[in-house]
Amino acid sequence: MFSHLINKRVLREVLLFAFIGVVILTLIPFGSVTPLAFAFAAIGMFALAIVSGLLFGEPRQSRRVFGIALFLLIVLTGWTFIQTIELPARWLANPAWDAARDLAGVDYAAISVAPADTLASILWVALPFVTFLTGLLLCDTDQRARTVLSGLGLAAGIIAVFGLLQFSLFPTILIVVEKRAYLDSLTAVFVNRNTAATFLGLGTLLMLTLVRDIARSYSNHPPGEPGRNTLLLKSWIYILLLCACFTALMLSRSRAGIFATFVAALIYFPWLVMHWNGSRRHLKPAPRWRSMLKLLSAIVFVVVLLTMFAGQAILRAQERRLEDDDRFCILPGIWRAISDHWLTGTGLGTFRTVFSAYRDPACGIFGIFDRAHNFYLEGFLGLGIVFPIAAVLVFSVLASVFRRGLAQRRRLRHYVLLGMAATVLVALHAAVDFSLQIPGFAVFYSAFLSAIVTISLGRSNGQADMAYERPLTN
Repeated sequence: MFSHLINKRVLREVLLFAFIGVVILTLIPFGSVTPLAFAFAAIGMFALAIVSGLLFGEPRQSRRVFGIALFLLIVLTGWTFIQTIELPARWLANPAWDAARDLAGVDYAAISVAPADTLASILWVALPFVTFLTGLLLCDTDQRARTVLSGLGLAAGIIAVFGLLQFSLFPTILIVVEKRAYLDSLTAVFVNRNTAATFLGLGTLLMLTLVRDIARSYSNHPPGEPGRNTLLLKSWIYILLLCACFTALMLSRSRAGIFATFVAALIYFPWLVMHWNGSRRHLKPAPRWRSMLKLLSAIVFVVVLLTMFAGQAILRAQERRLEDDDRFCILPGIWRAISDHWLTGTGLGTFRTVFSAYRDPACGIFGIFDRAHNFYLEGFLGLGIVFPIAAVLVFSVLASVFRRGLAQRRRLRHYVLLGMAATVLVALHAAVDFSLQIPGFAVFYSAFLSAIVTISLGRSNGQADMAYERPLTN
């Protein structure tokens, strides 16, 4: 019996590192936007999900969140499939099929105007959900959840270093191919700067957390004890990776990505500064005026960083005003399309097909919009009323999880704040860009969120606190 438990524990560790590896590999080939890379990512993640589910069963602490995520996966993929099938009741079908029957004699009727594109989109929806569910299955303890976050943070730092070297030495090369767009911006392993900015912003928050943890472990490590020099070296490496993430973010020149990261930093960084030594029991609570001074100093520090290092993004914002941005010019057309199909949608993955009929000629004839540059509007157009209901449910569940984490966790409370700040970052940027529609980033954020949910719902007991008090050595 004891050997069986050990073997199961070892197997879970192996699967956990395989999970981290698959997430990182999904990022590297341009965010897995190509069919071959996406297929490998999907096969690897689905295989891990099946094995983890059969071996470990439903997670204990995050059972409710696991059940809701699984329910949403079934509903969204099921509804997407229903959009592709031929309907006996033609009144539910898209009116475009009536025109196709009259003009070309096409005897078919479905909700989606492009059933093949909608059917292919099922995997693009399922992969982030399966990643999140797999993360909940494997991250059954605080320590394993922190291992995932450490792996993701270090991966973001290394990718940032790679991006800086590539942008400095080979600015016209993207990994191994010729770079055709965004030649003036750092995009790391992604095709566009906006996805890179969302990723690097999240990576900056992650590395800031790792720097905080390793610095705290170093300060608590007794002088002269073995391992102190290793912790010091590790601290400097983490600081350099944090600087790399921040510098790469600034060089992305993404206005929305930098602004969203700035908002997230205003949520997260002041709390870190105010509670830097708050977990030490022998320290007395700081006077209120000192806490307020720390808060104001942290806010001023974030603002100064933005004004000093985000000059290129600010210059872009000044040169190209919002009214001159094509993304905002097409919004009225998107709203008209949604108002015509708000109930059933036009089929997931059909934006490019549908929007051409609603595009305002005043927006010009240049450029083909195959995405709405707004995750919420494109989801609403594709899925209909199902999407906003699902979105409200997701945000409500996350808010409940974070509220519980803030109330129950003490020494790991900063991870709950990290999850809140990162969610604000991603949610804000999703309103003007499509980072969540890039498989690599969607998988990365889903894995991150699964670890944060595990920590938020974990029990703040003595054993967990003792585990956290031990120095970080992995």
